Amino acid sequence: MDNSVVFAGLPRSGITLLASMLNKDKDIYVTTSSPFVELLWRNYSIWSETTYAGEFDTDNMRKSKIPFLRGLTELYYSQLTSKPVVIDKRRGWQNIINIEMYRDIFGVLPKIICPIRRVVDIVASWKFLYKKINRPCYIPYFNPVTLGIDVLRESYAKYPECFLLVDYDNLVDDPYDVMNQVYDFIGKEQPEQNFEVIEATELEGNYGLTGLHTLRNKLVRSDNKAEDILTEDEFMKFSEWDFRPINDLQIQSA
Repeated sequence: MDNSVVFAGLPRSGITLLASMLNKDKDIYVTTSSPFVELLWRNYSIWSETTYAGEFDTDNMRKSKIPFLRGLTELYYSQLTSKPVVIDKRRGWQNIINIEMYRDIFGVLPKIICPIRRVVDIVASWKFLYKKINRPCYIPYFNPVTLGIDVLRESYAKYPECFLLVDYDNLVDDPYDVMNQVYDFIGKEQPEQNFEVIEATELEGNYGLTGLHTLRNKLVRSDNKAEDILTEDEFMKFSEWDFRPINDLQIQSA
């Protein structure tokens, strides 16, 4: 089973959409929002906890760490699918600490498919969703930390070779070209597919937010415009937060 590719990215940036497109492939299984990176981390980090230092400080236990964690991974995914390629989906994979954990366990860096989007569109999407279900949307909550921008920027600066950045607008406007890039990144030949009809093969949890992962059945841009949803001040504020690698920011400020 090949688990060398994972999903991360910014929220409301097409992660569920791209996952559903890949799940059309008979050989690929993309998980729903997955707890596995946390399960793996807890089992990985216990070897270093002082509470269990005595139990793990033997030759046999030290030698068993990596085989155990690899076996745990294989067992976990085998309960979900029999497909040969598994792509685990959780934004936590883009954290540096998890990238390095993956390398330590599997001996290589992970390949991270990372959807991104204009921040004004991300926040507008959240605001529209909350309005649709008649719940208040606390705009001050949205910042580069809660949106994952700072984490992604730091990880991309240190491990750019791990990432394939997939722009949401490009995915919607030219899905076949973007999917060619995705398949090249995965290292698999792209089968003939029809992206005119979109549907989720497995329902996501909605975390109490109805419509959080609901997909439109056609691949088209939303009619909702950030300029119409956000106030002028909000639009100006979030326009400055688009994801750019640290090197790009340094060049612009020089």
